[in-house]
Amino acid sequence: MSRFLAGVGTVFRRELVTVRRTPGYAVLAVGLLVVLGGLVAVGGGGETGFVPAVVDLLLPSEVLVPLLGVALGYRALLTDGASGEFVVIRTYPVSTTGYVLGVVLARTAALVAVVGLPFALIGLFVWLTAAPETGIFATHSGVDSPLLFVRFVAFVLLLGAAYLSLSAAVSALASSRRSAVAIGLLTLLAGVIGGDLAILRSLAGGASPGGIAESLALTPNGAFRGLVFEHVIGVAFAPDERFIGTGRALGSLLGWILAGTATAVATFAYAPQIDVVAERVHERFSG
Repeated sequence: MSRFLAGVGTVFRRELVTVRRTPGYAVLAVGLLVVLGGLVAVGGGGETGFVPAVVDLLLPSEVLVPLLGVALGYRALLTDGASGEFVVIRTYPVSTTGYVLGVVLARTAALVAVVGLPFALIGLFVWLTAAPETGIFATHSGVDSPLLFVRFVAFVLLLGAAYLSLSAAVSALASSRRSAVAIGLLTLLAGVIGGDLAILRSLAGGASPGGIAESLALTPNGAFRGLVFEHVIGVAFAPDERFIGTGRALGSLLGWILAGTATAVATFAYAPQIDVVAERVHERFSG
């Protein structure tokens, strides 16, 4: 176990150096901060409290956070695989699982900085600028607290980690940067839009809202949205309502994280077999 953890730590530190040497990630963080600040300023959440700020940021977060997760992960494993660096790394006492975990953990640390820090600064801004008494304070004394915004940021990071893990799997499966971008964008669209389209179709087919709410938790965005309504917005506006099963939603997000990581590990572990299958499929359809 100690040898395995040492291998993970070595890859983790190596990948952090790569992240630090990529100035584009700092640009992404600054850009996210500007967008979030603009949304809070226009929506007025900065003047009224933490929960109104969360309401302003909820829908944009469902698009921006997955986008940044994909941006951080779509080349995470592709570069080493395409350049042959992974073969060199495997000459050291680093297992395939340890290599993938080290890369994913390092990219997750980058996600915390690129996504978590701008959201934290927005929370600090709200804390400094919100009026001492708002409508929420008047009707729900003590509800609008920094703890609710901390919960929101935690759910944001879980959402980003889910898309980061899925995009890391994409980077392991892709054969080129172009294909990684294409598959990553498809993953993003499927996650952000696909779940809502499926819900609308179910409603049109006469499905019950309660059943749809439970099914919604199976998608990353649906689980994130449900958790925010259940533990942040609902606390202030509808404390007696239940929007989603917490265990089911958290399990969904963690499941997507584990599924993406496991897919990446399996792809690297069985890369020769996968290449053979892919070549046979290509020959069958091209011939």
